[in-house]
This record gives sequence, structure tokens and C-alpha cells, in this order.
Amino acid sequence: MPKKTKDNLKKIKWTTPPFSRVIKLSDLNVKKNNQFIINLSKKETISLVKFLDIRSINLFKCIINLVYLKDKWEIKGDVSINCTLQCVISLEDLNFKLKIPIKRYLSSNLNLQSYEIINYENINCDIDPLTENIDLGDIVSEEIYLALPKYPKKSGVKLKNILITEETSELNPFKILENLKI
Repeated sequence: MPKKTKDNLKKIKWTTPPFSRVIKLSDLNVKKNNQFIINLSKKETISLVKFLDIRSINLFKCIINLVYLKDKWEIKGDVSINCTLQCVISLEDLNFKLKIPIKRYLSSNLNLQSYEIINYENINCDIDPLTENIDLGDIVSEEIYLALPKYPKKSGVKLKNILITEETSELNPFKILENLKI
């Protein structure tokens, strides 16, 4: 499978997020911090496990703050997740802990000014289009997906020696070229 990137995420069949927390921006207070604590139901946890293609989610904590800044909204928060993955080498279960910082902006003006591009403080921030509603479940799911390792490996586990048999050497299409003399 290809490496997980934000561009590849668009190619994945993403019809609906594994869980949804739709926030209507017009209902938010523009003068203060708007905090959202996201707790998952059992059904949402199962849906997120399937979406992430992992064994299980043991702990999920998510706090998101939305703050209005002049002409854009800032989405800032943290997601803590403890999950069980499968080691690609030993196929054993692997407990994995992640703390993912989230920082995004929602703006109606997606044309960045040159001084904003050079601001290294925001180099890892995304700017998304400002719409009437925002789905925090969509954003959180995407951030978790991108943060999880594609090929998790348990520490200290090594691939055992590979035994090459005649059957495997027969599968080599270049085997017949060994006898050619140039």
C-alpha cells in the first residue's frame, strides 16, 4: 500500500467519517474559546477500529478548542489514543500509545499571504475552507489515520532467516537468462 499522506487520504473511499460531531459555526461564541470533549460510543469505537484497520482501541480522549481569530477559526486540541496493533513481522499484538496535537485553521480566504507562508510556527498547520458546518469527527479520524504507523513493528522483533527453495527460484522469470553468454 502507498505511504499515508494527506494526498493519498483523498484517494481512499471516504464517504463518511467513522464518527461524526457536526458543529454549526454560527452557533459558536466568537468572543471566547469553544471547547468540545469528544467521547466515543461503543458503536463509534467499533467503526473507528474498522476504519483504521487496527485490532482495538483501549483508550480514547479528545479535547478540541475552536477560537475565532479575526478572519478565520482556529481548531486546536489533542487526541490521546491507546490501541492494539498487529506487528507485521511476528503477527503479535502490539500496544501503541499516541498523543496527536491538532492545529488547523478554517478560512474563507485560502490565498495565503507571503508572510504567513514563512511563519514557521504554523508550518505544520492545515488551512481548510470555511463552511457553515464542520465535522470534528472527520478531522480527528483523519489525524489519527495519518499518525498511526502503516507497518507497526514490535521492538526487538527481527525477521527470521528466509529459506530459498527450488520452488521460489523457479518463480524467478530471469532464471533463464543465467545461461546466456554475452
